[in-house]
Amino acid sequence: MNIGQMVGCNGYRNPALYAKIASSVDVASHGRLYAGIGAGWYEHEWKAYGYEWPELKDRMGAFREATEIIYKMWTEDEPVFNGKYYSIDKPINEPKGVRKPHPSLWIGGGGPNVTLKLVAKYGDAANIGGGNPEVIKEKAAILKGHCDTIGRDYNEIIKSTGINAFPIDKGDDPKRATAKALGPMDWERFSNDNLIGTEDEIANKVEAALEAGADYIIFYVPGVAYDLDLVTRMEQITKRFA
Repeated sequence: MNIGQMVGCNGYRNPALYAKIASSVDVASHGRLYAGIGAGWYEHEWKAYGYEWPELKDRMGAFREATEIIYKMWTEDEPVFNGKYYSIDKPINEPKGVRKPHPSLWIGGGGPNVTLKLVAKYGDAANIGGGNPEVIKEKAAILKGHCDTIGRDYNEIIKSTGINAFPIDKGDDPKRATAKALGPMDWERFSNDNLIGTEDEIANKVEAALEAGADYIIFYVPGVAYDLDLVTRMEQITKRFA
């Protein structure tokens, strides 16, 4: 079993520090780290913690440089980089990690001109599509094109997608079944953001995502803190695809 986060926001840590922290976690976990990184999008969270909220162009530019620095920190003994947003001058990063050739780098987002190019060049996995088969198919094709351009094996990259799902029994009233998980959230938003359905309906959604090009499904299940049985029910769904 691997450990890690879906995506870490680049703007919250210096990328050289992030790479060193990730290396240490990979060692401590005996090579089981999935190290996620992304440009960041949640303006409120940046400001809530006192971070300056850059324009999209600057967030993406910093993200591009950060990804290269992380890769260099994991693969070079004396990495050097001088960019617009970051620079490093032979920082020590030992040990670099257990997993070879480096810790598994998961790059979040599906932007065709920056993010998916970074995945093709540096990433071990991408998270694309938000469970939408049409978007998954589109982004996977773009990623394959970038891989073909630089001579990267597309098949060695994990194509993950996220599905928000809440399993209910056939005939259940969705609003009543999700009452505890809903809490103060607006019902219309909750129902739009989550697939509330039977195990068969959720499994069909997974099947469609896999057929579109995803090969790794990340489930988000709202309300797990209130009902651990939801974990068991989702486990039964995943066993169909084992």
